[in-house]
Order: sequence, then C-alpha cells, then structure tokens
Amino acid sequence: MKKRLLLAHDVGTGGNKAVVTDIKGHVLYSHYIPYPLITPRPGWVEQDPEKLWGAVVESTKAVLSQIDSDKSEIIGVSLSAQMLNTLPLDKDGKPLTNMLSWLDIRSIPQAERIVENGGADSFIEEVSNLPTAKDIVPKILWLKDQKPEVWKKTRKVMDCKEYLLFRLTGKIAVDWHGASLYFLFDPRRRKWSETLCKRLGIPLSMLPDAYPCTTVIGTVTGEAAKETGIPSGTPVVIGAGDLGVAQVGAGAVAPGKVNIMTGTATLVAASVDRFVNDTEKPLWGLCHVDPETWIISGEMETGGGALMWYRDTLCEDIKGEAEKKNLSTYAMMSDMATDVPPGSDSLIFTPWLSGERAPVLDHYLKGAFIGLSFGHTRAHMIRSVMEGVGYHLRWIKEKMTEIGIAIDTIHAMGGAGMSDIWMQIISDIMESEIKVVKNSQEAGAVGAALTTAVGIGVYPHLNVADEFVEFSKVYSPQMNGRTRIYTELYGEYRALYESLSPIYKRIHSIGEQYNSDL
Repeated sequence: MKKRLLLAHDVGTGGNKAVVTDIKGHVLYSHYIPYPLITPRPGWVEQDPEKLWGAVVESTKAVLSQIDSDKSEIIGVSLSAQMLNTLPLDKDGKPLTNMLSWLDIRSIPQAERIVENGGADSFIEEVSNLPTAKDIVPKILWLKDQKPEVWKKTRKVMDCKEYLLFRLTGKIAVDWHGASLYFLFDPRRRKWSETLCKRLGIPLSMLPDAYPCTTVIGTVTGEAAKETGIPSGTPVVIGAGDLGVAQVGAGAVAPGKVNIMTGTATLVAASVDRFVNDTEKPLWGLCHVDPETWIISGEMETGGGALMWYRDTLCEDIKGEAEKKNLSTYAMMSDMATDVPPGSDSLIFTPWLSGERAPVLDHYLKGAFIGLSFGHTRAHMIRSVMEGVGYHLRWIKEKMTEIGIAIDTIHAMGGAGMSDIWMQIISDIMESEIKVVKNSQEAGAVGAALTTAVGIGVYPHLNVADEFVEFSKVYSPQMNGRTRIYTELYGEYRALYESLSPIYKRIHSIGEQYNSDL
C-alpha cells in the first residue's frame, strides 16, 4: 500500500529542521541545518533571507533522500518559522534588505512614538495588542524613517515564513495567526486595521492577503521543485509560525489547555474559545491555528536564552569537559543545579537580558544576579537562572488567571523539558502539574505536519492533535517548604521589577547620550 507522508519545516532563529512524518505526526526522518545571526552594530540583529531559503532547500533534499520509496508519497507540505521579523520586498519579490530579526531593537524610538498621545489606546482598541521595538510595526516605520530609498521600492512587507512560502509557491500571503502578530490585524474580526494603517502611513497594499492557517495556499512550483526535490504540484498548506504550530504539536488545541514553549524566548500560550485580554498591558491576543478559537500568550524574551547565555559566557570549561565525555553541557549544568537547595541560598536572577514583553512591556529591562555573596558558587548561579525563568512564568500565569483565562492543563516543550531539575523547579514555582511532550524538540515541526493533514482534508479538525500527542513525563509541585520559599522569593522577584525598572531606563538614556557624543 502506498504510504501517505507529510513534509514540514521548523525554521528557527538558529537553524531549520525539516521532517517527514506519517499522517499522525510521527517523525520518520529529519535533518537540521544551522545558519548565523548578523549583528552589524549593538541592538541590530539581521539574517540573510537567501541563507534561510538555502537551509530549507538543503534540508529538504537531505530529508527526502532518506525516504526509501517514491517521493510522490509526500501528499502535503507546510512551514513553520520564527515570527516578528521584517523583510521588505520589491515589485519582483526580491528582498531589499536583510531580514530584520525579532531580536533587533533598533526601532525603540519608533515603538515609543507610536504609542504616545493616545496611540496605545488606539492599538488596544483596534487590534487588542501593543507593539514593542521587537515587533514588525516599529521596524516598518524604521525603514520608512531611516531607509527612504528602500521604502520607496517596497511593495510588500513579509515575515520569515511568508517569504519562504513565496519562494516555494510563488504566492504572497500570510496566515491569520501570523497576521495577528503584525499587530496591524484585528484577531477578533480577522482583518487588517485600516484605521491603524492610515494613521501610521502604512499602505494596506504592502500587507499580504490573510487566510486561515489550514488553507491550501498553492502548490510547489516547477522552479522550487528543481531546487528542493519536492514533486512539482504538491499541495502547500499556509500553516502558522512557531507559536501557533507549537500549540498543535504540544497537544494543547482545546480551550483550557496551556503550552509552555522554551526556546531562545519562552512563551506561555493558552487556547481560548472566548477572546479576552488586558486593556492596559495586554498579552498577545492572537488567532489560533484552529480558525474557530484564539491563543492568548505571554512571551518572556529570554527564557531558554538566559541559560544559553550563561552557558556560552561562563561555562567554557564545562563545555570542554562535556565534549570530552560526549555529554550535553546543559546536562552537566543541570546536575550541578541539583546539588543547590531551592531558592539558591537567597540568590535571585532576573532573566531580562533583552528587555521584557509580558506581562510588563518594558524595552529597557536588563538581567541581574541579586544577592551574590562569597558563599555562592557557579552551581548556585545556574540554579538561580532556572528559578528566575520559573518566577517569570508564574508571573505570566497569574496575569492570565487575572483576566479570566481558565487553565485546565499545562503542557511543556522545548529545551527545559529535557532537564528534570528545571522542569521540577518550574512546576514547584508555578504550583502546577506539567506534562512534558514526548520528543518535544520536534513538536513544532509535528504541529506543522498535523496542520498540513487538516488542511489537505485527512482530518476534519485540529483537535486530533490532542489525541495523537504523547508525553514523556509528568511533574507535580512538591507542596512543602520548597513551594513556600519559592512563593516568598517570587514576591521579591516582583519587587525587584518595581525597583529596577526606572533605573534601567535611566541607564539606557545615559548610554545613548554618551554613545552619541563619542
């Protein structure tokens, strides 16, 4: 009997993973190709769109070469990708600049300007979201302000996935989920806001047409077929970005289910059947991959990224030792953290290495170790980084419950799910049971594959993901002295934000002043 296979991509910040799955999302073959970030100056982060497309091409060829049968068994293709990037295209669909990464904060002045004088109220009223410097709207305005020659030639503004889908199908389009992260798209009415676009001077014609995430947006073109090896004419489902497909791949589609996704950034995403958000400091209010529901999500900018920073900056010797023993550096760091008591002997780490988004919307925040003494070791610092991420996740969870979101179950995927000690810390701090998705590093690609299966009619609804997804382990909070000390330190973590936030803004102003003078 002829197999039915799905091809999906998860185009991340650091690399692209291509997978071939069966129709239930079981990964049969996979291949990963990394690519670099470009940092031309402090605060600027870019990526070469040709390298992104090249990674899609090469990983596709590599994964298809592993199939031991006819490539025509691929019955559908979809992509997921990092989100909140900005890429201007000319009239021929050619990139006019490198892609401005979601990590890029060059547009702080534009972000501040557009929410002044009632602008914040306008965004909340029109799209129930507020942009920061890392978002697409301020970056579009930065191009308009600082690159008039580019702006004059710009015909479309794309995010990462949308550009790659264009290369695959020749179709310029965006899914509803991705459109709602432009923060120019009303997730309730599912349409672009003419009011905001007119106010900001952004022509509606620059924005791609928007479609439900399960739409078959086109087929693989002849040119793309030659490059990738995918049979020409294979259906392509528009899919969704990493946050949306993660909700599917984590088996958290039904309302009341929450997914914690730990990558460079870390997200808490709740599926809801009633749109609700805060009207002063909103969480992300987004269209779901399921066209009948929504996702309310809080993003912390550097969750997994905080531990990655610590590893790369202060653990070179551990990395070397791990390589000699053929072990993971993270595994060795986790073992070190296990020997430290809960609360890290009153050491608190604030994981705000790249500003913070939820639930505070503060560009200026910075990371810090608070309470360091001679008695603290590197193991204390590792554990305090893990605990700092846990404190912030609890903050986001509390915000969700405050605005009326019911949380029935919490699933987890990503790097933290591979560390027993880190997941137990998060469970204890959040005082919640957490189920870790099996093979969670591939959950994004699996979510893209299952979205494809629904889009091409294999299944009628995305709720099948909640039936198919399996879990590797369940963590329950240890309701004893451990949770009590975490509750008290969490209160101090919240107090640190109130104390440090104005200081960081003043420090930023000092740096800007003297950098401009030098």
